[in-house]
Amino acid sequence: MGSARRGHWEGRENRRLARSKARVPMPAAEAHRNAAREAYSDLVPMMRELRTAGQTLQAIADKLNAMGHTTRRGKPWNPVQVDRVVKTVA
Repeated sequence: MGSARRGHWEGRENRRLARSKARVPMPAAEAHRNAAREAYSDLVPMMRELRTAGQTLQAIADKLNAMGHTTRRGKPWNPVQVDRVVKTVA
């Protein structure tokens, strides 16, 4: 974590150490997760139900696309996106 430039952390070592020990989530990453939770809150239960029923990620993506759902960026669903949403949006 941080820069390898000589002297970069001089006078700021405590900030680097505190950050690495605390494992505090990055504010932007937390904001992104919150936005995803909000955007997909209605889809996640269905996605998890289909996944536990044995559906493949591709089949779930195909079903979402057939139902007219898109990602937050307006793109069609794909298996990787389905997997990420199911794993990270709680």
